[in-house]
Amino acid sequence: MKKTLLCTAITLACSGEIYASDTFQLGVIEVASKASTDVSTAVIEQEQLQQNQITNVAQVARITPGVSFERKGARNEQNILVRGFGSTRVPVFIDGIPVYVPYDGNMDLGRFTTFDLAQIDISKGVSSVLYGSNTLGGAINLISHKPTKELEGTIGYGFQTGHNSHTATNQTYFNLGTKQEFFYAQVNGSFLEKQGLQLSKHYRQNTAVSDENGGRAENSVSRDKKFSLKAAYTPNVTDEYALSFTTQRGKKEQPIYAGNSVNARDRYWRWPVWDKDNVYFLSHTEFTGGKYYLNTKVFYDHFKNDLSAYDDLNFTTQAANSSFNSHYRDYSYGGGLEFGINTSEKNTLKLSALYKFDVHRENNDGEPVARSEDRTYSFGIEDTYRFSERTNMIVGLSFDRREAIKSQNYQQITSGVYGLYDYDVGNKNAFNYQIKLNHSFDENDELSVSYAHKTRFATMKDRYSRSLKRYRTPNPFLKPEVADHYEISYFRTFDNWFKVESAVFYSEIRDAINEVQTGNITKIKGKQVYEVMNKNVGTEKFAGAELGLTAFVSDKLTLGANYTYIRAKNKESSIIVADVPKHKFFAYADWNILPNLSLYISQSAETGRYSSDGRNYVKLSGFGVTDAKLTYNINNNFTIDAGISNIFDKNYFYTEGYLEEGRIYFTNLKYTF
Repeated sequence: MKKTLLCTAITLACSGEIYASDTFQLGVIEVASKASTDVSTAVIEQEQLQQNQITNVAQVARITPGVSFERKGARNEQNILVRGFGSTRVPVFIDGIPVYVPYDGNMDLGRFTTFDLAQIDISKGVSSVLYGSNTLGGAINLISHKPTKELEGTIGYGFQTGHNSHTATNQTYFNLGTKQEFFYAQVNGSFLEKQGLQLSKHYRQNTAVSDENGGRAENSVSRDKKFSLKAAYTPNVTDEYALSFTTQRGKKEQPIYAGNSVNARDRYWRWPVWDKDNVYFLSHTEFTGGKYYLNTKVFYDHFKNDLSAYDDLNFTTQAANSSFNSHYRDYSYGGGLEFGINTSEKNTLKLSALYKFDVHRENNDGEPVARSEDRTYSFGIEDTYRFSERTNMIVGLSFDRREAIKSQNYQQITSGVYGLYDYDVGNKNAFNYQIKLNHSFDENDELSVSYAHKTRFATMKDRYSRSLKRYRTPNPFLKPEVADHYEISYFRTFDNWFKVESAVFYSEIRDAINEVQTGNITKIKGKQVYEVMNKNVGTEKFAGAELGLTAFVSDKLTLGANYTYIRAKNKESSIIVADVPKHKFFAYADWNILPNLSLYISQSAETGRYSSDGRNYVKLSGFGVTDAKLTYNINNNFTIDAGISNIFDKNYFYTEGYLEEGRIYFTNLKYTF
């Protein structure tokens, strides 16, 4: 049985060899000395992604301890929460390059397919200062493939459908690569089109508040195309100079509200354009026999997004006040240096400097383009000292600075006169520091104790956004959010057949950005509304534990499970921390029935999650979802599998009123050479 299944086994950190041979090492950023035993970093490899039918990055939350799935139903966005920290507090990187949207500070991970990834690294709490700024709750790093053979590749096709024939999903992908003496090249492509969301047969329409009548969910089509190309020069065994380009072309629709709240308002929204392009250069050069090294990175990232809001389910008219066409044209560019030196046999020192320039441009039809600009610097130092073969300490320190250059909004300047208004802007500084001590009592275990002080700058949206529902006054001088993380973790294997991973953690956020009423009342379209403003008034606390178990029962059977407990609390008793499940569980069994035939069964469950529409809180019902599939290896190159997701057709949701998929039948073909 391949031990890489330990990651899916859900060991508390989904551990796996971070230096897998097909992993693009220039894109790896780590804080651990031994990734295979580091509980605070989940490493999910391509094998686990395929085993669990994970086609986009957000879906990895289901199998990963300490990580939960988040659906922003009103925007049909899929994201990840790391130990309770949401998407704006856990930035996303591709090969160590930041790719989150400048305005929102986050990313719809449902648009990021996984076919071209070697692994996903999720750092929880103590993430390396070498990532740069804004890693308040951790970091998510999507690491690409690197070819290892003279000619290699994978070609795949997948099909899935519910009982409604108009819910079919087709996916195709390819990965081709070559590794030569002095260079390598990799090309990847994928296409995924979903004709509609299959609702559970157990769904019952509340005709008083929802137009959703079941079967195929209304307005639920999505399509994602992705192409990437990477080429690298490798003059020797240590140095590497790589240039990479990725383009994504997407579109999506937002399923309408299907819950029971009388306060809910249907949104008839579609995104005809969700496009992203990025190009980056990474290098690694060693000097003096490896005593010194220099890493460099330069990147450019472009985001194009169009949103159309319609009057009703016909999606033909835009006469209502709530209808509009919105356009985002954002881009970022920047670069960085990382210098490392082995100061002695026991000590390694790393220094980093990063720069990022963000531009947000937006307008509705008929309006001029409003422009906002930010500039961010980050300087870090990370030192690893090895007291002995079994004990080491990692210390990190960084300084971040955000300079807000300009921010504009199209609004009423004087009575009856509209135009671009320039907001006040402000600069902010932040310090981050952390320490982690690792000790092994023998060759089969590791104990880690860590503390981290992390920060996050307020996003452009936090500072300047005007709500669609309420009159929000901008606050350009919001302070950075601050979090303190404490963690103790322990990893142990027993005679190579049983593995235990555990952690207890506590995190506290101060100066959390919350929306509060100012006491003023204004009129919007003839209606009196309360004025609100984002302020640094919140204190949030997250306390929890993770436990992962893996048993290699025999050469033919592997069992694994994990459990996560999180208690999330806001200092203000009237404010509930939404979207964080109190209990989360995942288990699986992987059985090789015959030499070429295997059965994989998994069970996920959660309870204790609250959902919020911004005004009211609803405690969601707990649920459990069972999946199963059979895989047949026709030969060493060709594999076919078939299975069922949500076997018992559970009707459930992560956000009240926005349903998840019911029973789905699927099959996949894969050819590898």
